[in-house]
Amino acid sequence: MRKIAWGIFGLFGLAGATMLSAPYWLSPSVTARIANHFLPQGYRLQPSSHWELGLRGLSLPVLTIQSPDCSMAKLQDIHLHWWPSLQLDIQQSNLDYACLQPLLTHSGDSSYADLATIFALVPKMAIHLAHFRLDSLKTPNNPLLAQLLQSDSTIHADYDGERLQLTHQAQDNERVILRQHAQLVKQKDHFNWQSQTDYQPLDGHTYHFSLVSHIPNQLAAWPDVGEFELTWDNPDWTVTQGHLNFHWDGEKGQLNAQDVLRNQPLLDVPMTFNPQGLEITWGKFYWTFDGYQPLKGFLGIALRKPAEGFWPLRSDLNVILQTFGEQGKGEIVISSQNGEIGGGKALDELDFDLNTRGDLRYNNNVAFTNLHYRIVGHFADPLLHFLPGSIFKMDHLSDDSKIHVRLPLDDVLVGRYGLEGRLQASLQGFTPQFRDLDLQLDGQAHEFIAGIKTIFELRDERHKLRDAEMQAANRWDWQINGKAHWQALDTPLTMQGKGFWEGDHIELNKLTAQSGKVEIDGVKMAPLSLQLRDRLRWDYQEEHLRGLLQAKTDWIEFAYGGRFVKPIFGLGVDGQNIDDFSLAGDLHADRLGPLQVQAYYQKNRLSGNIGWPQQSAKVLQTLFPQHWEWLIRDGQIKGNGKFSIDSEGVSLDGELHLQQGQIELPDGTIDGLNIHFPLHYRNFDLHAEARQPIRVSAQSLRWGALQVEQAALDVSGHYPNSASKPLTLSKVRLGLFDGQLTVPRLDFPQRQQALLTLNNIDIAQVLALAQYQQLSLTGRVNARLPFWLGNRQCLICQGEIEQATPLHLRLNEQVTAGLKTGGWTETTLVDLLKELNLQTSRAVFDLQPNGEMLLDAHIQGYNPQNPTHHPITLNYRHRENMFELWDMIDYGSQFEQNLQYRLYRNLEK
Repeated sequence: MRKIAWGIFGLFGLAGATMLSAPYWLSPSVTARIANHFLPQGYRLQPSSHWELGLRGLSLPVLTIQSPDCSMAKLQDIHLHWWPSLQLDIQQSNLDYACLQPLLTHSGDSSYADLATIFALVPKMAIHLAHFRLDSLKTPNNPLLAQLLQSDSTIHADYDGERLQLTHQAQDNERVILRQHAQLVKQKDHFNWQSQTDYQPLDGHTYHFSLVSHIPNQLAAWPDVGEFELTWDNPDWTVTQGHLNFHWDGEKGQLNAQDVLRNQPLLDVPMTFNPQGLEITWGKFYWTFDGYQPLKGFLGIALRKPAEGFWPLRSDLNVILQTFGEQGKGEIVISSQNGEIGGGKALDELDFDLNTRGDLRYNNNVAFTNLHYRIVGHFADPLLHFLPGSIFKMDHLSDDSKIHVRLPLDDVLVGRYGLEGRLQASLQGFTPQFRDLDLQLDGQAHEFIAGIKTIFELRDERHKLRDAEMQAANRWDWQINGKAHWQALDTPLTMQGKGFWEGDHIELNKLTAQSGKVEIDGVKMAPLSLQLRDRLRWDYQEEHLRGLLQAKTDWIEFAYGGRFVKPIFGLGVDGQNIDDFSLAGDLHADRLGPLQVQAYYQKNRLSGNIGWPQQSAKVLQTLFPQHWEWLIRDGQIKGNGKFSIDSEGVSLDGELHLQQGQIELPDGTIDGLNIHFPLHYRNFDLHAEARQPIRVSAQSLRWGALQVEQAALDVSGHYPNSASKPLTLSKVRLGLFDGQLTVPRLDFPQRQQALLTLNNIDIAQVLALAQYQQLSLTGRVNARLPFWLGNRQCLICQGEIEQATPLHLRLNEQVTAGLKTGGWTETTLVDLLKELNLQTSRAVFDLQPNGEMLLDAHIQGYNPQNPTHHPITLNYRHRENMFELWDMIDYGSQFEQNLQYRLYRNLEK
């Protein structure tokens, strides 16, 4: 390149000298014809048709320099001053890079490479190029290099016979991005070169270059002494501030680099130059990965040139990479013998046979390599071919997961435009969500770059081969197959799908997944299926993930017998990536729904909201087991909630409302049922706080022959319940027998007695329920019933009943007549007791777990038919099995209710 540069400089000098020596009466055409006589064959000067000559100089509008095949340079607004000193000013100069390229391989007369001859031919003068540009230059991929090459440059050269001084300044949009100062000084047997360059392409990005060397008179020879230095400050680089130094003296050279900010070495590479080539004996390089994991490498290179000429070079390569530190240790060896650089007719071909083996450990990851590959092709278009047996493996191990990734690379080609061939990947292991994981990707890659645009280029569509025009470049089409055991549902899972990675996005356009049966914690589920309803696409550069999926099963059944029928969950996904996205969908189960779901997934946590718009309560019919034979006839239900699913489990907070529910039971009815249900669910534990209990009320409830009006109660505590987490009923109020039953608190399981209180009960309704016709009793009573289900001695212990209003007792005529048949005493007693007004009455009773009731009563009153109203006192003891009595009482009512229930069931069909 130096040879060409000085050749061009010589052309400029010759052109200036010719114009200086030309007589003023010569025309431009005659002068050019004379000058062209001394130029190499095929090269010529073409000046404009006229010029202006004066005592101090010459002005020429345009001068073109032609090569044999093209126009090499165009100079405009030229001024040559020969007094008081020789100076050439060119306002606009354009150099055609494409036309200049053939000179780069020029190997003509060696005089072009003789600096002393050039210095002797060129007169003392100064040259100033105000605006210099390179034309016909292919824009490089590097934006900084493109900016520099397309900039507007100002160049000034000053030559005094012994010293050449150069100043170069480049501007981009009127902002100076480069300043360069250099000088070439002639010594006795060589030339001394010194240069300083400051480059600032962007604010905050600075680079400083310096070069000092002894240049031999013959440019073809390598400078025997020199030093190059580079310092940089670039906040976008991994090493933001650094310093590089390369110096050599004869056969010995040394390359060093330093991370200035961390004060750590980067390179320490000794070199030996000899007539056979270049040798590096275990140079060292250093790197700190991820900020704190040291990486150290050893480099051995031998470059050997042929006996004649310089190309092709033969090379031996050995590289050892070692990592060490808190995050792990490992070693990888890369080796190659007798590689070739610069082969072929054009001396631009490569041929390397390499092996890479070893393992590297970092944190919880271990990478294993066993690669055998060749690098062949041209400098500008190399090709890497993985040979059979090449494989890359990586293991990830942590406390709760183990993943093994395997990438066979047999016959995969890596070229300028990406990967070609069959590309596979497999993954095995376990995670917190899955065990026995086994996934496989298998497909065909075509010009696939995997998003690495810093290494690969994208083929221009106009240059694609005809047989590849119907295929999409930069694409990997694959099929996915796999299986795993889904730990959350304790069921096997299989999956199949198809997709591709093209350009800047990954797309899954077909996916089906099927589970086995599910049986966990009181829930059973038919096999669950998952499939795509629309493509799942991830634009990873734009950080956009979107897709539509659907999950469904035939039924979900709960341990108590209720079930959901044919639940279907449709789900849309939209977000940045698989670790950060939003989702929205709805859940249907037969007539149930839709339940609307909106959620957000980030940092392994899914959280969101569920909304249940108001709909008929009949949709809950399947939640009642068939053997219950409960029938929902009316009511409205709605709800909403917030949920969260993460490594700690599942939680749900919200509320559910049932309004004006009506339920037909085989032996009763519930009308006007209202439930306000605050939802608090944590990992299979449903609980309600005492300050926000579940509130239940009903206008009426009939169970067999028992009728209840205006019932209300609060529920708090936990379900499933236990001794440490009881379920509590409180503020129980039931309208019963025209009175009221209240229970302040009742725990399940019971830890203490509960108190049932009956107030103002109509005793006549109690006897009517019992269908007790031997006597009539009117009035109202109160009762206090200590109640304890867990007591083995008695369910009701020392219950008390006493009258609340005056009571009137009367035996019916049939009972009276029957008693009088016993004799005079019985007749007298019956006449006395057949009708009584009770002034005080009190009874104490116990109810045993088997239903046996023992009652002791004390009664005081008088016979209203006796004019004397003499007081009568009775002590009475009674024993009866209340469970058997209830069965007899309820039988007729059950028959009637079941008949009505069957009629309703028929109407519902």
